[in-house]
Amino acid sequence: MRVGPVRGSIWIDITEFFDQFRLASHPTGISRTVLNLADQLIADPGAVFGNARPLLWHPLSGRPVTIDGSQLSPFRAFFPQWRDALGAAGLAAASYSSPAMKAIATSLPRPLRYRLFPADNGVVLFSHWAQSEGIRLVPARLAADDSLFLPGSFWLGRYLPRLLAEARAAGTPISAFVHDMLLISHPEWLPGRHARQFRRGCAVLLPRCAAIMCNSRHTKDELGRLVRLPESVPIEVCRLADEPSEGPSTPVPPAIAQWLTKRYVLFVSTIIPRKNHALLLEAWHRLWRQMGPATPHLLLAGGGVRDKRLAAMADCDAAEGGRVIWLGSVDDGSLEALYRGAWMTAYPSLGEGYGLPVAEALARGKICLAAPSGGIAEVSADLIDIIDPHDPQSVVDRVSFYAANPSELAAREAAIAGRYRTTGWSDVADAIRRVLEETVQRAD
Repeated sequence: MRVGPVRGSIWIDITEFFDQFRLASHPTGISRTVLNLADQLIADPGAVFGNARPLLWHPLSGRPVTIDGSQLSPFRAFFPQWRDALGAAGLAAASYSSPAMKAIATSLPRPLRYRLFPADNGVVLFSHWAQSEGIRLVPARLAADDSLFLPGSFWLGRYLPRLLAEARAAGTPISAFVHDMLLISHPEWLPGRHARQFRRGCAVLLPRCAAIMCNSRHTKDELGRLVRLPESVPIEVCRLADEPSEGPSTPVPPAIAQWLTKRYVLFVSTIIPRKNHALLLEAWHRLWRQMGPATPHLLLAGGGVRDKRLAAMADCDAAEGGRVIWLGSVDDGSLEALYRGAWMTAYPSLGEGYGLPVAEALARGKICLAAPSGGIAEVSADLIDIIDPHDPQSVVDRVSFYAANPSELAAREAAIAGRYRTTGWSDVADAIRRVLEETVQRAD
């Protein structure tokens, strides 16, 4: 084993961000986690590696590239600004003159399609914009002293086999972060093509990893159960950060600010079936019948499309006091303000790798009514108010109890504030960096 520092590079694959921000103004879910983690690793690569650098796969050159210098850091500030710049320059998401033109474009081989329609691919679009701004993209040359880290949705990238081939040829150890195994354990919750794509990604990448990281013991156990891995591949649990931010750097939009002085329960989640919005809607119908105008508002923060069932339940709510408010997707500053102003929070999800919104609520001293699904109980089993994700009455009982007993609510909040220990992004980066350091040292 080598004695002394390695001084190679941590290469962090951020390819997915460019399509994320091509279509949206801010990250959500896994991307929000990866964005913060990438910024922390680049700011502090540790004592073993010389630096940490972003890597993006360019579909036209068929090679990984990087940004010359640090012109994009920190990413958390850069990407929303880039999205605004695209809009100002008229370079936002692709639009076609007709359905026929869209059909022709999407039938073309991808490299040709992206040359003709650069707005169809985030990295190609970024490379065009970067050239106009004097930002240089240069080849990312992997080496044996480097570490290739895939922190996000590795399974989405069609480029993955070629990137892995480049890493193997260079002798670069590969590590990945697995956020959950739900597309294999519960494929019914998402379209079948996603499950097939995830299985292929796991089969191509994970057995070739020098190390795998995940967010909970639950995810680690599911990974070991559902994917055939060599016994030599270590799987490390790295708890995600939940520390409160300093607060919004810009004014909270009026659409959000109007609710901050009211009594509300906050649910932060994309609208997809496994997040179980229907349970809360049914609970709020019952609460309205029981409490009338004293019913707290239910604020639903997160993007996605309501299906017919949720839309019908929302229409019913409008006749019952309008206590359910669909905020849609909100930025980080507004989300922080909503957490701080919440009377309570809820998270009735049917399945999670970890359940970061539960941790974020407790980190802000807020009561969280949550289902013990997947890794959620690992957040803090004794400080979560457990509900039954199949029984809306369990939510009704907890909400009405705290509404009738404000002293009990205050005592519970005090217990959470006194006993919950937050995790910072520097803590997560330290844990991941140690794993990456071990992979390059073992490679010798």
